[in-house]
Amino acid sequence: MTATNANITTLEAENAALRQRVSNLEARLASSNGVTATTINHATIEELRSFRTLVETAPQAISIANIDGVITYANPAFHELIGYDTLIGVSLMALHFEEDLPTIQANVQDVTRSGVWRGSGRLRHRNGHAIPVRINAFVIRNDAGHPVAMTGMFEDLTAEVQREERLRLFEALVENAPDAIGVADFAGAILYANAAYKALTGYGDDLIGMNGFDYIHNEDRHAVQVALARLAEGKAAFLEARIRRKDGGIVPVAATMYAQMSPNDRLRIIGFLRDISAQKRAEEERFALQQQVIDAQRAAIRELSTPLIPISETAVIMPLVGAIDSARAQQIVDALLEGVAAHRAEMAIVDITGVQVVDTQVANALVRAAQAVRLLGAQVVLTGIKPQVAQTLVQLGVSLEGIRTAGTLQTGVRLALDNDANRRRNGSR
Repeated sequence: MTATNANITTLEAENAALRQRVSNLEARLASSNGVTATTINHATIEELRSFRTLVETAPQAISIANIDGVITYANPAFHELIGYDTLIGVSLMALHFEEDLPTIQANVQDVTRSGVWRGSGRLRHRNGHAIPVRINAFVIRNDAGHPVAMTGMFEDLTAEVQREERLRLFEALVENAPDAIGVADFAGAILYANAAYKALTGYGDDLIGMNGFDYIHNEDRHAVQVALARLAEGKAAFLEARIRRKDGGIVPVAATMYAQMSPNDRLRIIGFLRDISAQKRAEEERFALQQQVIDAQRAAIRELSTPLIPISETAVIMPLVGAIDSARAQQIVDALLEGVAAHRAEMAIVDITGVQVVDTQVANALVRAAQAVRLLGAQVVLTGIKPQVAQTLVQLGVSLEGIRTAGTLQTGVRLALDNDANRRRNGSR
């Protein structure tokens, strides 16, 4: 954007006329006070030089325009603000956006009428982007009191507007966050709570000013005190706690807290709380399912470790393998009784070929099993007794009274089949 030669010529003429007027006034003042014009001129020049230095080095953008709005002066800060190398002869209106012109024209009229105007607006940078500014404008008048020029000081508000925009964005993010977010002093008084926090506790706007420790579950108070100690040391704190809602409901939450120093040098607590009710329910459900799996596995193991196999109408076999502890010994007794009763067996063969160690506990379990089976009217046949097992039983002094023994499983099976055959023959006579 450049000024026309005509405009520049006109401005130069106006400046020359003003300089002549200043010289005339200086001469008149000097003659009336008895001071030479040279002395006045030197003092004035020095004063103007100081004033010009002040304006030229000012961080604020400063411009002077004639009464028609054409710029006659702009300091370096103004040039830097809007990106132009020269602005002399440029209309103020050209530095604004077209949609702002009606407002700008109204503001100029206010300045002309009242002499002063303060407000905010936008300047258009050379590259086209908007610069938010705070404006202080006033009128320069001649000796007759008529306005001859306008001066404006412009303060760049870009950083301030960006801060306000970030603040608005932050407030929107916090207010619409799904997690509860709050700020409290170190005594627990709540200074701020977002919408999610108010909804989580059920207190709504009444939450502000309440003590956040009052609705912590009693059993979680110690964990909160530990967290506060960490915050006092400048560390972050993480914990799970339960809070009591206004309606009495208990809500488990995962809390993350940080400490921050307030402007008055007091610690504030910034907390992020997430409702983990669904997570806890899922964990409980998973635990229940895991327990079901464990129980099913135990049942399968019991069944596999104490299998009961019917071999005829009147006989069943229970082959035992591996070590036998007290729990398994009881399983053997239970499974044997249930199998004999279910199959109405007259003979139960317990094969211990796969049992490597027979101690008092195992021997007593076998005796208990035999005694219980006899009460059901059946007989126990113990097979697979190795020489070392037989020697152990003798050394332990275990009485196997009521238990029939056989060296091998095959012998025991043959006894069962013979018994079954005799039963059939006797039944046919």
